[in-house]
Amino acid sequence: MRLHHLKMAATFARRRLSDVHPFEIQASLLNACNLRCVYCKCPTVKTELMSTAQWQSVLAELGQLGALRIKFQGGEPTLRSDFAELARSARRAGIRTGVTTNGQRMAEEPELLDEVDEVVFSLDAAEPEINDRLRGQGTHEKVMTAISEAKARDRLVVINMVVSRETLPQVEPMLEMCETRGLLFNAQPMVVAWHYADFGASELALDNGEIRQLHQQLATWKRAGRPMIFSAKTYERSARWSDYSRLKETSEQPSKCVAGRDYFHIEPNGDVYPCGFFAAESFTPLSAVKDLKAALRNARTHHCADCWHAYLNERKAAFGLQPAAIWQVLSR
Repeated sequence: MRLHHLKMAATFARRRLSDVHPFEIQASLLNACNLRCVYCKCPTVKTELMSTAQWQSVLAELGQLGALRIKFQGGEPTLRSDFAELARSARRAGIRTGVTTNGQRMAEEPELLDEVDEVVFSLDAAEPEINDRLRGQGTHEKVMTAISEAKARDRLVVINMVVSRETLPQVEPMLEMCETRGLLFNAQPMVVAWHYADFGASELALDNGEIRQLHQQLATWKRAGRPMIFSAKTYERSARWSDYSRLKETSEQPSKCVAGRDYFHIEPNGDVYPCGFFAAESFTPLSAVKDLKAALRNARTHHCADCWHAYLNERKAAFGLQPAAIWQVLSR
């Protein structure tokens, strides 16, 4: 157990029974991206952006409310000229800071890595030609450079792979590459039923059986001690989902999910959602800029009963104090 674990545990214990406790935040800084991955239309979705001052005000208040961790994402979050400034603001507020990135700008400006605690790099294949066919020419080489820079700075590094029909045979080679380099690994099936998915690439999507088998294999590898980012129980839970064309299930009763209670998603314009899968639906968000506490309280009232996404299910387990998920947090 490290010092930051103890600090996070103390904050969690102190704030858990408070009215508002945004322990984990997923923050989309912008939709723009410097890549055009074949399965993603995020860069084409227009939105207003919060200013630097607005984000800094929100981050400071999140720290006061007990936020433990924030993960910046996009689009490509490092495209904001104030990315380093925002990351520093989060850390000054006492929040552990992560980023999901394609690594292209970090390869050119590795000093950006000095402002974050954790980096999730997007990489879709161990073989450069396969990755570059899906994500853009030369992207594999640059992200590998950024990974080396992050490891040299002793950052926690995770590789997230989007798995399609073209990359499915690459999953184990990617895991082997992570083992060789001391990286954590996650394989995320390409999500078609999502508002940022490019339906023109739907023929690349895995079918239900392939997605189920992939999650079962990830669980098996985890139980064998291989460096999967999530617990075996989380992957097994994802493998039990009946139809992956549905992101989630709704209920007539108010949700008991941690999304909207312990975990929140903030859009680039400041709208606060329970999680990212609500951003194109009938849920009516409130703005973090106008009244952060009111926006967080509003996000707790929704009717999502369950979902299959491993990232979110690991959060449910961790904030539900399930031992396997807690061990995953402590082990990294």
